[in-house]
Amino acid sequence: KPAVGDFLSSGINAEYGDEAESRKQLGNDCFKRGELSKAKKHYLYALMITRSISSRDTVGRSMAFFSGSIVSGLVYDEPPSFKEEVESLEADCQRNLALIFVNECKWEKGLEYSKLALEHNEDDAKSLYRHSISALNLGILDTAEACCGRLLLSDSNNKLYLKLQRDIQTKALASKNKEKKMYSKMFQ
Repeated sequence: KPAVGDFLSSGINAEYGDEAESRKQLGNDCFKRGELSKAKKHYLYALMITRSISSRDTVGRSMAFFSGSIVSGLVYDEPPSFKEEVESLEADCQRNLALIFVNECKWEKGLEYSKLALEHNEDDAKSLYRHSISALNLGILDTAEACCGRLLLSDSNNKLYLKLQRDIQTKALASKNKEKKMYSKMFQ
């Protein structure tokens, strides 16, 4: 698979694209070694770079922020494939960050990054699963159930998705029973 920067022979966006891809790969390597904190830093740095490629100031220059200083360069007309590669790289980093936050039981961040990844591809199974599991643990059962339902539509026999569905149903039942008990005490 070509690197993001391979789509441009020159230009600051090509350099940034290569750097973002490199940071994502470093994040992947750290994740495989169980170094989640380092992986998170690499993914966040790659996201910062992809966002700098995507953002433009009013005079048509690409802006990037590194170590507190602004680095800018002329924006070249990128082919559509370059933009798609940058967006794909961004979605990968968001999806991977969601996984790290889910593994760390940081449900709000897991929900946030899985939602960002779903903005790139609303049917991405990994992002849907991470979004559902985060929502479940935050008690946002309607969101958890909706995402799980979409997962089951794509693969109704997946044991992981079926377990998630049971967990959601169990938590929903417990929540309803707690409500019933609370309301019955109110009207006694």
